Amino acid sequence: MKKRICAFIMTLTLALSLAAAVSAQTVEPVMPDILRDTLAGKTFIARMEGFASDEAMEKATLYFQICEQETYPAGQVESLAAGDTIMVGGDEFVIKSVEKDETGYTLTGEWYTVYLYQNDAGAYYAVSDTEHRFYKNVFGIEVRATDSFVFLDKSDPETQTPKELTLNDLLTRYINEEINSSPDNTVIAFDENGVLSTMTYNYSPWN
Repeated sequence: MKKRICAFIMTLTLALSLAAAVSAQTVEPVMPDILRDTLAGKTFIARMEGFASDEAMEKATLYFQICEQETYPAGQVESLAAGDTIMVGGDEFVIKSVEKDETGYTLTGEWYTVYLYQNDAGAYYAVSDTEHRFYKNVFGIEVRATDSFVFLDKSDPETQTPKELTLNDLLTRYINEEINSSPDNTVIAFDENGVLSTMTYNYSPWN
């Protein structure tokens, strides 16, 4: 009798354990409304700054700095003259001469040249003579990469169609320093719920 009772108890314990395992769940915090409203349905210029993941690198939190290109008011740019100073990338650029053509303005300084082009909003942005663009850090974010995340690799200038890769591919390349993420080559996009949908890694001279 005792053996039967022990066997019954062991069977019951095993059944309860299996039931608990089946019903186990993981609860994650809800995305704050202010973050969802900021990200939902939007695309950003960004720089990937790191990640935290599981050992298999199939789940991860990605860290980005959101950036915007430095721009200048049209009226101020169009009145620039030799002797004026323009702030470029945090440095004072003293203008030696100004030339205007159909594409914008060429500013010659003591050590290098800056080109100013107009964007769709009518403001001007700067490009150096080495094709360097200048960006401001706007804010940093950390976001979860879900199963729907896609890493789009467009870093090969000879290929028109991007490679659709996985989160694991992204993290592996990042660890191996095969990715040099910068505002010149990184764009991230979010779906209507504020969930990270894609990271696109574009070609740039500094990849």
